[in-house]
Amino acid sequence: EFIPGTVPAESAAMDGMIPPVNALVLSMLEHDLAYDESSDVFLWNSVYYMISLYGQMDSRAELTDDQLILPSETVADYAAALFSNYSGLPALPEEMKDRVTYNAANDTYSLARGDAGLSETQILQVTQLGNGAVEVFGAVISLADESTMCTFTADLHVNNSMFGYSIAGLNIE
Repeated sequence: EFIPGTVPAESAAMDGMIPPVNALVLSMLEHDLAYDESSDVFLWNSVYYMISLYGQMDSRAELTDDQLILPSETVADYAAALFSNYSGLPALPEEMKDRVTYNAANDTYSLARGDAGLSETQILQVTQLGNGAVEVFGAVISLADESTMCTFTADLHVNNSMFGYSIAGLNIE
């Protein structure tokens, strides 16, 4: 039974951050990575997950039979949600060139569309830290058996971007 006041008001504001948090958690889990916003490979791997899973929903995306083509502006919008210190897209590292290609003539990135599999990311608790900082606690749930695959804590900072926040740190527990 719903009791007014039992759901934090911040919950709805955090719904928009589920895609970037999900992409980052999946990237870190599948590649056994720690959050490292100073690494171009980590940045691009995280951006790859974000745009391959969610880029096709963006009105700026172009879909072909096997490719997703996004303007660099779109990719930058998504990267800004993943990293609080984001200051522009670095060149694609060699390690990513088999998954993402850049077309300088069109200023676009192309990649295969991704699949999140049978999991769902949920934000379970939101804690306001002050000065626009928020800590969220959440879990990745298997849709096959509803078991918890992992839990995580993410630090978010409010910003003037498409998602309203950017991730300043994320720990998988």
